[in-house]
Amino acid sequence: MNQVAGKLWQIFQQYSLKQKMVISTVLLSFISALIVLILWANRTEYDLLFANLSSEAASSIVSDLRESQIPYRIEDGGKSIYVPKESVAELRLKYAQAGYLKDSITGYELFENNKMGMTTFMQRLNMKRALEGELMRTINQFDEVQSSRVHLVIPEDRLFEENKKGSASVVLNLKPGASLNNMQLRGIASLVANSVEGIEPENVVVMDSRGDVLLEGKKEDNLLTNVSGQYQMQQALEKALQEKVKSIVAGVVGPENAVVKVTAELDFDQIERTREEYDPESKVLLSQEEYIESSNDQVDSLNNYTVRKVTSNYELSKTIERYVSNSGNIKRLAVAVLVNGKYEKQTDENGNVQMVYQPRSEEELNQIAALVKSAVGFNEDRGDVVEVQKMQLVNHQPEVEEPKLIDQIGFDFWQQLITYALIALGLLLAFVLLRNLLKTSINNLIIPGPEGTPALTNGQNDEKQQLSAPENAQKESLAVTGQVAGEEPLALPEDMFMKKLSPEARAKLMANDKMTSEVYKFVSEKPEDAAKLVRTWLLEENKR
Repeated sequence: MNQVAGKLWQIFQQYSLKQKMVISTVLLSFISALIVLILWANRTEYDLLFANLSSEAASSIVSDLRESQIPYRIEDGGKSIYVPKESVAELRLKYAQAGYLKDSITGYELFENNKMGMTTFMQRLNMKRALEGELMRTINQFDEVQSSRVHLVIPEDRLFEENKKGSASVVLNLKPGASLNNMQLRGIASLVANSVEGIEPENVVVMDSRGDVLLEGKKEDNLLTNVSGQYQMQQALEKALQEKVKSIVAGVVGPENAVVKVTAELDFDQIERTREEYDPESKVLLSQEEYIESSNDQVDSLNNYTVRKVTSNYELSKTIERYVSNSGNIKRLAVAVLVNGKYEKQTDENGNVQMVYQPRSEEELNQIAALVKSAVGFNEDRGDVVEVQKMQLVNHQPEVEEPKLIDQIGFDFWQQLITYALIALGLLLAFVLLRNLLKTSINNLIIPGPEGTPALTNGQNDEKQQLSAPENAQKESLAVTGQVAGEEPLALPEDMFMKKLSPEARAKLMANDKMTSEVYKFVSEKPEDAAKLVRTWLLEENKR
């Protein structure tokens, strides 16, 4: 390891000052980016532990987290607590078992620890508190209700008192932007009335946290009730027809390119008619009564008589028809449809692409009107009206650019993609940097030194080795210069070596190259003299 470090340091020292600064900057940038990437990849991811906590529960949980040295984060004004994602499930089970999330509303569990010797008044009071708590729990299950309070006035059993009536008041704290319709309010009143003995629905008052009365406690007039029901029925019909027409028109002109309004006049008159019809041609004998009276006088036969009377009762065929007309029939419909035009791409003189509005043709409007009439059940005899108009809608001009891919793909996917891309980029930079360093090291290793001919080892002084010395010298010279017999000496590639060397090293390299060329020329022209010279060097080396 030390040898590798030393070698790298020697290679680094061969560069000029500017090259050293560039290499140092690249290394520091790469190391800093790698550290930041590792820290970002290993950062703590927080997830929601509990939300909408009370101040007492949040304080207890935060204290326990601080004692357990678990990192946490508080948001939403202290109502929401976030902890590391891997600890969420375990901490939820822990705090649920510890009772930190105990419901502050008390119901029938009041009677679990009932004490002996409790007075009747305390028993009635606990019963009242239990009923109020159970009703609050049930009302809080509504999606629109955040919290609630219930106050009951339960009638007491008294002697000789028959009309015992209680009352109830319900205060609702609704979620932001939420509201309850009339049917839901009546459902809450019925829930309270049917849960407590002696309370009628008309004796329940419902109000919100701002003090606005949502449902009157007194019994409403039947006429007002009927009017409210009729209005709701009309609104429901208009909404259904409007949605039906809008879905059809949007399929033709595109979403958000049409405005549809429907007005329905309903007939709430109710007619009841009874009619009886008799058929004289059809009769049925129901009963017949025959009366016979006779006298038989034996003295005077003139007084003898006989009287016969027959009474027949017939039932004629009768038809009884009772007709009750339905209320809420459609009396008249009026449908108004406003459609947007088309937008076409056009290029101006400067080459900019713009969306230009083009109104729809009358043929398209007639086709849309025909579809609308079929959808709502158009009846001309009833006086229905369907109007379709074209007009440019405000803030409905489409954008020229295409939707961004990041809007179509989830954020988590892009987060993972960026993480992997940064890791790949860091590895690529490290590979390029190491490759350049290794390439420079190899190039420095193949550059010849001042002595181009390696010396032979000791002990090689026999005649065979001495005779082959000129050939070895010639081969070594060829290996150093890279020349083949019969060719001119090859010059070092300028773009591979010269540009990476300092001026001193470049001059030294050129001198070595010239010396090697002269040695090769001497060996080629006078091989025998070269062999003698080599033998002389070997003999001198052996004498040493």
